[in-house]
Amino acid sequence: MRAVRLCFVLGIAQMLVILASWLITAVMPESSMHSLLSPEGIRWYFGHFTQNLAQPLLVWIILLYIAYNAFQRGGLQHALSSLVRGERLMLRQRSALWLVLIVVGAMLVILLMLIAVPAPILASVTGELFPSSFSSAFIPIVAFIIFIASITYAIATGLVQKYRQPYQNRFTIWLLVYVLGVQLYQCIRFVFG
Repeated sequence: MRAVRLCFVLGIAQMLVILASWLITAVMPESSMHSLLSPEGIRWYFGHFTQNLAQPLLVWIILLYIAYNAFQRGGLQHALSSLVRGERLMLRQRSALWLVLIVVGAMLVILLMLIAVPAPILASVTGELFPSSFSSAFIPIVAFIIFIASITYAIATGLVQKYRQPYQNRFTIWLLVYVLGVQLYQCIRFVFG
């Protein structure tokens, strides 16, 4: 319900910006502002719509959505909340949590090797982590760790049969297909470009 309200507020705000840009440019034609209702503004709005949306924030939202969906549907969220409440977990769940801990630990060790050793690979040219390849990929790294931990838990507990349980939501599977497909394409371009 909050998301619907937020969408409503954002839609109203966008209409206000469109009308305000028109009013201000009509009252002060010598100003450097552009009207979104002018031919130039309408062409810009439709011509740059995709470019305006293609921001790192969209990618972060997509990756975090995929990770959260796997976290929730794979059972890791339920197991961790049960553990926090002090409930006793079954042997299979405890074993799966230990496996998740080992897998996440291994990923963190690999990540530390990429950022903490002398002349780290993910650091910038000056050796700094902010800004660098690491800081640019921080959200995707977190999403990847959550995703792998969730899938590992789901497989270890038997909650996933043929890797389908975390992807009952078709939107999530198509997002994952998009991410993997674009990365494959860009990798091929990098290798042969």
